[in-house]
Amino acid sequence: MTEPAVLHIDEIQGAHGGVFKPVGSTLGVTAFGVNVEHFRQGHEKYPEHDHSNDGQEEVYYVISGQATLTIDGTPHPMRAGSIAYVPSGHSRRFTTPDSSVQLLAIGGTPNAPFSDVIAARQAAAT
Repeated sequence: MTEPAVLHIDEIQGAHGGVFKPVGSTLGVTAFGVNVEHFRQGHEKYPEHDHSNDGQEEVYYVISGQATLTIDGTPHPMRAGSIAYVPSGHSRRFTTPDSSVQLLAIGGTPNAPFSDVIAARQAAAT
């Protein structure tokens, strides 16, 4: 059983140049993924993806700034307080043409523990 934990976001080591902070795995969450992502204005490296291979659905919440979330080719402007749901099989990509953005990304696969998704990704990478 995992113990309760309280951290400040600055205490979590960022990956990919510091833009991606794996909050859930750092805290010991296994039922779903939780990440904080921070992209500067003009960031274009967020990969388009659809999670059709792992069935994961995601919710995004913009903490600060603004970004464009493109879902299946349709752009959706998002600003602080905006929230979006993207089911598996639908492509998604963030860009930041006008501002930097900090967002919370929550993901999971219906009827499967998130640890199974992580294990499947690791197996596919080998």
